[in-house]
Amino acid sequence: MLIIMQLKISENQLLPNPTITEPVDCNLLLQADHRYFDKDGYELNYQERLFHKNSGVIIDEGHLFHTANHVSWFYDKEESQNLLVLDHSTQNMRWNYTGAAREQIQELAVHKPSLNKLLGVVQKWGIDFSLDYVYTGHCLEVFHIEADYLNYDEAMVDKEKAEQLILNTDWWDGARCLLRDAKKWSHLNSDDQADYKSKYFGWKRAFDNRKVFNFAA
Repeated sequence: MLIIMQLKISENQLLPNPTITEPVDCNLLLQADHRYFDKDGYELNYQERLFHKNSGVIIDEGHLFHTANHVSWFYDKEESQNLLVLDHSTQNMRWNYTGAAREQIQELAVHKPSLNKLLGVVQKWGIDFSLDYVYTGHCLEVFHIEADYLNYDEAMVDKEKAEQLILNTDWWDGARCLLRDAKKWSHLNSDDQADYKSKYFGWKRAFDNRKVFNFAA
């Protein structure tokens, strides 16, 4: 029996003020590995994980191997595995450090300078949606967007726009049209292919990622 994808929006929400205020055990923080600090996305190194776990922030919802504050956005009620397939969809947040947590980091950064990276982190919100068309021997990436925001209100405006676009688009027809016009985009590099498809469906840019350090702030 053919299972048809049915997209639904989860009840998860982006928070207006994602900030860590609670300090952690000083010895654990000094011993924690400082490497693999994600300057572009939402992944958390071991130093950051200490703070997030201590504050009860969800970082282990299980989106592949990611350790980050990624929570479900869209989901497929039918969990379709062929033809139109939702590969992944998350809403994401990067938390900054204020209050007692920030004071602790400042004090310990004298002994472990790598902690200064945490002091530079700004709040960031993101949305990620990836839809495929899977058929015998092939997979077409139909629509994949990743957008970051350094302003909560801007994130919410674009999130609403994206939700309306995703729910009101005829993805069956879109997939067929992309396959029909494959000569127009299949020779492009990966990012340009994604841009071509996002603009085809009326979205401004496939990947619009922001650094976690904002020197203009």
